[in-house]
Amino acid sequence: QDRSRRGMKMKILHTSDWHLGKKLEGAKRIEEQKLFIDTLEKIVTDENPKLILIAGDIFDTPSPSSEAEKLFFDAMKKISNFGKRAIVIIPGNHDSAERLVASKNLAKDFGIIIYENPLEVKEIGEYGQFQVERATEGGLILNIGGERAFLYSLPYVSEVYLDEIYKNLLAEKEEELGESIDRDLTYSEKIGALLKRGIVEVENENIPKIIMAHLFILGSVGDGDEREAELGGSKGVDLEDLPEVDYIALGHIHKPMKYSRKRACYSGSPIEYRVTENRYKKKIFLADVKGDLDTEIREIELENYKPIKKYEVEGIDKALELSQSLVGVQEWVYLKIVTDRYLASSEIRELRKNKNIVEIDVKYVDENEEENITYYENGELDIKESFKEYYKKFDGIEPSEEMVELFMRLVEGEE
Repeated sequence: QDRSRRGMKMKILHTSDWHLGKKLEGAKRIEEQKLFIDTLEKIVTDENPKLILIAGDIFDTPSPSSEAEKLFFDAMKKISNFGKRAIVIIPGNHDSAERLVASKNLAKDFGIIIYENPLEVKEIGEYGQFQVERATEGGLILNIGGERAFLYSLPYVSEVYLDEIYKNLLAEKEEELGESIDRDLTYSEKIGALLKRGIVEVENENIPKIIMAHLFILGSVGDGDEREAELGGSKGVDLEDLPEVDYIALGHIHKPMKYSRKRACYSGSPIEYRVTENRYKKKIFLADVKGDLDTEIREIELENYKPIKKYEVEGIDKALELSQSLVGVQEWVYLKIVTDRYLASSEIRELRKNKNIVEIDVKYVDENEEENITYYENGELDIKESFKEYYKKFDGIEPSEEMVELFMRLVEGEE
């Protein structure tokens, strides 16, 4: 029995949703992202996984900055150990798949495999210092230092693209059966069928079977990119539609989550990207897969390099005092001020001295009414629009351009 299980194990590190280049209300996060990469390198060195899975949304936009791209390439060099470890990457909905795979020939030398499309068939042979023994549509049998496993990868797939894929798969099945199949499957069932088809191809292989996918599990609440949920769940995947495998590495949700009975996990994003993400710890997942659905899943908590905090104070004086006390503190600050008067231009300039404040929301309260005015948003002072609203409220007409220009000069302290 021991002999039959020899080679039937593999340690996997699972991460996703790096969103390199992402900003917070216009403020750069690149220094925090660099610190995460340094932490990741240390974890990889300490744990020495054979396989590293990055489950999509490496970048925040399809056209990342040169700074973000450099950080990505530096990270790959650091964690690949010159090809001794296998790294497999899939694009998420924020990534440009074409841009990610542009460096695939160079990446191959470092043992990095990057998928561009679902059902893509990779070349067999050497990648870095490990081997791809066999390649199927979307799948790989990997041999890393004598340890073998099958990995099926599903990049983010749009509903239109999935329909096209499924139509072709259905035509193949009908041809095989010699009869038509008349059944309209849901998005979830189509994803499930695609994943199960990938696993069936190697069901007789006595090795661990792993899936990596960028998708939304129905019922997930993770403060991440959950646009699918807003469509009534039409693009969500039911947990029951996922196949039984040794580990499922998921990307898309920013909150670390674990579905134990399916051995499926969201690793989540490595740093806080929204103020709502400060309610939970950020993590890296490690899975020791041994085959026969025997998997041990561990979590490593990540340091929060610059937390996002929300403060609410009553009165402008208290706001100025708080702002001054937080100047040297490593925090991103959302500040809400409840006040019975409007901020003077000198007070606004004083608050602006704290570069960690990303938004100032002023709630003006008097005996007759309540009004919310956001003065500082998206990294810039939105005082011009606030002045127009204020002027129109009390004078009943829009201010002239000359009046607005004069006001802005006063705000900026110009003569």
